[in-house]
Amino acid sequence: MLSGFYFQIISFLDKIYYMKILVAFYSKTGNTKMVAKEISSFLDTDIDEITDKRNRKGILGWIWGGSDSTFKKMTEIEFKKNHFMYELVIIGTPIWAFTITPAIRTYLSNNKFKKVAFFCTSAGSGIKKAFEEMEKLTEKPIATLSLKSKA
Repeated sequence: MLSGFYFQIISFLDKIYYMKILVAFYSKTGNTKMVAKEISSFLDTDIDEITDKRNRKGILGWIWGGSDSTFKKMTEIEFKKNHFMYELVIIGTPIWAFTITPAIRTYLSNNKFKKVAFFCTSAGSGIKKAFEEMEKLTEKPIATLSLKSKA
């Protein structure tokens, strides 16, 4: 079973070996940021944190975040790196209310990419739906990675 997993990793690494890569992510609690840093370090890439300019702190931030995600709302974001400089952008998001965050929805909707790969972090459900939504907003990813915490 693991041999198939290792073959997939080797195949993926072979595809991206000579590409200039950016890892772009949004993280509220730090979990997605930790994963983004690990991916970036492992692949030796540039990294860019997408920030949501809307206050998402506290219980009201949590409620509004879930609501905005559910209703597919956009938000005002900031990021530093010019994604046009990269052949591959690996985009990461936590799962909120069974879908992607408003910050990542905005990033994907407002930008065009040469090639993409996705990763998400989750404490529950919504991973498959999140990847489907991300693909609808951009293109078919060359790879996906999901990480789910144990309850």
